[in-house]
Amino acid sequence: MSEKSGVIYILTNPSFPDCVKIGYADDIGRRLQQLNRSECIPFAFRVYTTYEVGSQLSDTKIHAIIDKLNPNLRSIDNFNGQKRIREFYAMPSEDA
Repeated sequence: MSEKSGVIYILTNPSFPDCVKIGYADDIGRRLQQLNRSECIPFAFRVYTTYEVGSQLSDTKIHAIIDKLNPNLRSIDNFNGQKRIREFYAMPSEDA
């Protein structure tokens, strides 16, 4: 049984000019609709680039590499006693 392929994406958003969002999606169009549905952000996410992969967990490998190279790039917050780790990285899209 083969795994469903998808893409690793790098998204930008003018609401977060110093950050990129790096993640995985089976359907990038549907993922953008999910993210851009929120009224909590003033601007929409935009696809900077995608890379086709055969494994859904490929983005976690990329996250681990980035975290190892520079653990200060990832968005980590403590809120109401809970640690929130997100797919946002403080880096220019060209570096991502």
